[in-house]
This record gives sequence, structure tokens and C-alpha cells, in this order.
Amino acid sequence: MLIFQIGTNNWQRQGEFAPGSGILHASFHDSMNNMPGVKSYSIYPSKKQTNPEDDPTFRVFKIEHDIPICESVSPNSSYRWHSMTEEQYDAYLKRLENEICQFMDEVEAKEGKEFDYLISHHAFTNAMTAAQIVERRHKEGKTKLKHFNFVHGTALKMYIKEKEGDPEYPMRFLTKCQGSGVFDGLSKTSGVWVNSEDYIGKFLDCFPSYPKERCVFSRIGVNQKTFCNKGSTVAADLAKHLQEEDQPKVASMKRLVTFVGKFADWKRLDAVLYAAKEYEGKFPDVGTAIVGTGPPDAVEKYQSMAKTLGLERTVFLGPKGQDVLAELFSMSEVGMFPSYKEPFGMVFIECMACGTPTIGAKSGGPTEFVKPEQGVLVEEEADWHTEEGMKRLGGKVATEVIKAIDEDWKKTKGPGCIDFVTKNFSTVAQVEGMLSNMKEWSA
Repeated sequence: MLIFQIGTNNWQRQGEFAPGSGILHASFHDSMNNMPGVKSYSIYPSKKQTNPEDDPTFRVFKIEHDIPICESVSPNSSYRWHSMTEEQYDAYLKRLENEICQFMDEVEAKEGKEFDYLISHHAFTNAMTAAQIVERRHKEGKTKLKHFNFVHGTALKMYIKEKEGDPEYPMRFLTKCQGSGVFDGLSKTSGVWVNSEDYIGKFLDCFPSYPKERCVFSRIGVNQKTFCNKGSTVAADLAKHLQEEDQPKVASMKRLVTFVGKFADWKRLDAVLYAAKEYEGKFPDVGTAIVGTGPPDAVEKYQSMAKTLGLERTVFLGPKGQDVLAELFSMSEVGMFPSYKEPFGMVFIECMACGTPTIGAKSGGPTEFVKPEQGVLVEEEADWHTEEGMKRLGGKVATEVIKAIDEDWKKTKGPGCIDFVTKNFSTVAQVEGMLSNMKEWSA
């Protein structure tokens, strides 16, 4: 079985950090290539990375600007698709199509067979490009290829903002994607996976003519070779991940609460900092690790906020790779991720895989899998966009963090978190389900 995947975001290599969809694409690629009778080839964009010298199964789509993003920010970019001119946008898609077709031709010549399946990541440019590639190859007599799409949340978030009339997201790309016909029926896309049950309805709202029975929930998997209990501790291991000016703070920190996320408003780092003010005040040996980054103005905003609140044991670590995240989660008492309508919530699964319970908000993807045995989701705060609303949300989060520390959730819930991930969120199980879907849908 020969599969080609088109990624939207970079993989985590050569010193460049990756957002969740890039990490997931890399996991799919590696898992497929470890299965008997399956071979995956991939391409993804980056302006920093280069093609591997020792692995012919993937290539970098080299760009001269940051990776275009649908909304908010990624670890590496704040360059939105909406900032592109039509000429730039068209040129990007056409060059992507040509480079993929050239790569596929080379692989088929080497493998001695045609590609069976083409998987595009995100219901946007890659999906439209994939549809063009299928049509192009069919005209060349290569009629075997079928296209499938894996829907990640950010493109749908962009479409929803366009539909709602958000001035930062003028109606442009939803109509462009609808007009392409990529999701009009099964002729251009034979099946769709969505990484959150909540987002199936949102996808079908955007593309109502797509058959509902071919739009299925694909439970996200995590690489448990990377995300597992590392045995790391605050005393022995935290300092090596801190910036120099924060090194003295370690002496007063014996326990840790960790936040991981991009510095975007819907990740609600404000609430995390308000919460830290409360629980750090109650526990003089508890500190807070903030992992992630964003545009310079956002970084300045949150670092200044921490100083204004007088947070003496809150440290900003910047973006970190998966191995470091696993160490931080392993040494933490609890992971704290109060996002608003998180599309899925991969960070929850990664944290649990390290034996650490999680605290989030009762909205979006985490409502589908965070149960009392693994942590808690606090009630939503309708006015979270206001300062007072954000403070109230922070208070709710702080209450649960205090409870988690008082009741030692790390000891009582931690082992169950690992078992839960093993049974329900294996990357291999997810990929096996996708391969089964593709065979069934193609037949």
C-alpha cells in the first residue's frame, strides 16, 4: 500500500518547533512506515529545514516566508493566508502541486507501482491541491489514486470567523474552497477524518453537500515512546530548561504546574496567570512553567502581566521540543490548559501519557475524553473576553489546582492516566483505523 501525505505545518526537526498538526503528520508517517505492507511518503513546508540526507520518504516544500497559517498563531509563524495577494496564493498552490507530482513520479518509478492513496492535512489549501493532483494524474492515465482529507481545527476556525464577519478574516477562503468543489461530494475527496466529534458538525456546516457518513471521528493518538513518565523531578531537572534570569527561582520550587500552548487569546494564558496568583499564594513551594510563544507583543503582554501580578515562581520557558515537554509533564503535579473550544486537545493526551492529570475548560474537544479519573474541566465563563470574566475563570482553575495538590492527584490519578492513554490514544491504533477506512471507502 503506497500512501502520499501533504502536510500544512513543519515537523519537529533541525531545531524548528512544530505545532500539533505537524507533530501528528510526522507520527502518521512514521507509524505507517513501521507497518508491514505499508509505505508512506510525505511533504511539508518550511523556510528553515532542508531535505533529509538519510531518509528518502519525505521532503521539505521550501518557502521564503513563514508558514502560512489560518488563524491565531503557531509556534513559528503569525503570517496569515489572508495577508497573501491572490497572485501569491495561486503561485503557492501551483508550485506545491508541481513539486508533489514530481516527487510522486520519482517514487513510483523507484517503487515500481502507483500510489494508492493521497492524504491531505487540513480542509483548505492542501485539500484543493490534492484534488487538482488526482485530476491531473487521472488525465495521465493514473486512475488508481484516491484522495482523503484529515481535518484539523484551525482551518475550520478560519472559516467560522469568515462566516461570522470577523473584520480580521474577510470572507475569502471559505467561498474559494466551496467553489473548488473539493468537498461537494465523493468525486474529489473519498473520505474525511475529523479529530473532534464536535467538529464534524462544523465541517458539514461549511460543506453541507459532503456525505455525512464519509465524515468520521478519528481519535488522536500519541507516541508513547516520546510521551511517557521520564522520572524527572523539579529539583534535579527543571533548572536545565530555564532561562538564565529564572535560575534562582528553582530553589524555592519543589512542585510544579505546567501550561503549554501558543500565546493566542483563546488559549487563555491570562486565566492561567490569575490562577497562579491564587495557588502560588497558598503553596509557597509550587511554581508555574509557561511553555510556548507567540508574536512579540503577546510575549511582552503576558510576561508583563506576570510581573504586575507579582508572580515570583512563574517562569516562561519559550517553545520546547517533545522530549522536553515529556520531562516537564513528568515532573508536574498537574497540567493546566483552559483553552476556549480547543479543536481537540493533544496536549491533554501528551500530559496524561506522562502520568500527570489535567485541568481544562468545559468546551471543545477535551469534553469528549477528560473524565474525573484523569482530571477535571471547569465550567465555562461566558464573559471570558473581559478582564473580570478572565479573573473568574482563573479563580475556577485555581480552585481545581489547589484541590489537585491537596488530594495528590499525581499519585491517585496519575497511573490511571497512563493506562487510559495506552488503551484509547495509540497512534498505531489511529492509523490502523484510517487504513481500514481508506480500503472500505475505496471499495
